Amino acid sequence: MTDTLAISTEATAHLPSSKPLVVVTVGSDHHPFTRLIGWLDEWLAAGAADRVDCVIQYGTANPPERGAPVPYLSHPELQRLLSAATVVVTQGGPMSVVEARRGGRVPIVVARSSDFSEAVDDHQSEFCARLAAAGLIKLADGASSLVDAVEAALADPDSTRVDLVDGGGAGHPAAIDRVGRIADALLSQRRGEGPDVVLLGGLGRSGSTLLERCLGQVGGVTALGEVLHLWERGLRNDQRCGCGESFSRCEFWQDVGRRAYGGWSEIEAESAVADRYAIVRNRRLGALLFGQFGAGKRLQRNRLLRRLGALYAAVQDSTGARVLVDSSKHPAYGFLLRRAAVRVRCVLVVRDPRGVAYSWAKHVVRPEVTGATELMPRYSVAASAVRWSVYSMLFHLLRLVGVPTMIVKYEQLVADPRATLERVLRFAGLDPDPVALDFIGADGSVRLGRHHTVAGNPMRFTIGRVDVRLDDTWQHRMPSSRRRLVSLLSVPMRYRYGYVGLVRSRGRARSAPR
Repeated sequence: MTDTLAISTEATAHLPSSKPLVVVTVGSDHHPFTRLIGWLDEWLAAGAADRVDCVIQYGTANPPERGAPVPYLSHPELQRLLSAATVVVTQGGPMSVVEARRGGRVPIVVARSSDFSEAVDDHQSEFCARLAAAGLIKLADGASSLVDAVEAALADPDSTRVDLVDGGGAGHPAAIDRVGRIADALLSQRRGEGPDVVLLGGLGRSGSTLLERCLGQVGGVTALGEVLHLWERGLRNDQRCGCGESFSRCEFWQDVGRRAYGGWSEIEAESAVADRYAIVRNRRLGALLFGQFGAGKRLQRNRLLRRLGALYAAVQDSTGARVLVDSSKHPAYGFLLRRAAVRVRCVLVVRDPRGVAYSWAKHVVRPEVTGATELMPRYSVAASAVRWSVYSMLFHLLRLVGVPTMIVKYEQLVADPRATLERVLRFAGLDPDPVALDFIGADGSVRLGRHHTVAGNPMRFTIGRVDVRLDDTWQHRMPSSRRRLVSLLSVPMRYRYGYVGLVRSRGRARSAPR
């Protein structure tokens, strides 16, 4: 199931003419849909080219010899052609079906098949069968059935006309909603399949980057950084990976992009960013929990889920890792991953909220941004305290809806990193080998290698020996009035985690959350 078309062309500017217009679209999937293009080319060669105008968007397949072939269409151009079309033929992705119906036509659909290397699996076959049973598409499974369906639609254009008036089960809005619900049902069948993903949760500046970096040192574990921000910071803004290279020059992420999508160029950055911002919002937790999205938002969510499922699978395929660590931390992202094709567990990383609030008030430069100086966001101590409590409560809710969750306290992590890592690895389903933890020194230091983390705390760029010590700067420098305010606003979760009084430390952190 692929995204709508994104690449412009002027090749169809003269269309339509007085002839009936047939519009064919194979979407933007990088797999060539040679069968469909070949069937239509043969139909045109047999005499149909004299009777119709036929625009064929052929993607990565070889261009047809007849009709008006174009590799890709911009979204406005696609909409213009679909609105003028007498017949629409599409591949079996949900957005292709939706766009055809929005243009006023019931599409004739041919599902991609993995047997012909047209897709990575056969999800389109079941999806299209359900749409056809619901009367939302006309399904063709071969050259003859495709030609018969196109000829029938040309002979009786009203047979494929969609009523665009709101109201009634056959109406446009209701039909779009049904397409989304059918896609939902199929995505739900894949929940709990795929790679094992450990999502690090909680409010930032709580030690999650230190935990992620340490986990990434263990064989069989790959640390990814904050995948939530991959679309804007990596794909769109080309910021630096944790390895030091820009996203577009990082061999790891480029390999992942090829395996997942046939290359990052196949993903429209602005569309991916828009989907992420539209769906991963704490105010949408109810919809994420119960699946009660409107038709448009449901399609955005499903598109984001498909992208994420392909991404995690590609990382596992590239690295051979048994466990992937995603430090996105956002509660809404955790609820989204419940519906993805992954086996998700959550590690909630918490720290004394007074220390967190003090840290969020600092000025911290983003080292991943090149060519300009950009600061990480800052929050008032009151805002930090409220966010700390809300994030904690929401991740506990994630546990109540069936996502395995464990709690790791920052103070415990820095006091005994080896024991803490052993607990987390067992929780993730791995049997920790003592040798695998030899990067942890007897003096409490850790030795960190280079990791391909796509976003996160500046510590993700640190390589080599790191002294792990408790950061208690807030106890000495945070005004008592602000400490009291944070203490008041973080009840009762502060008591839930045992942060009642001041926690005296043995020293200052050199690996402190920033």
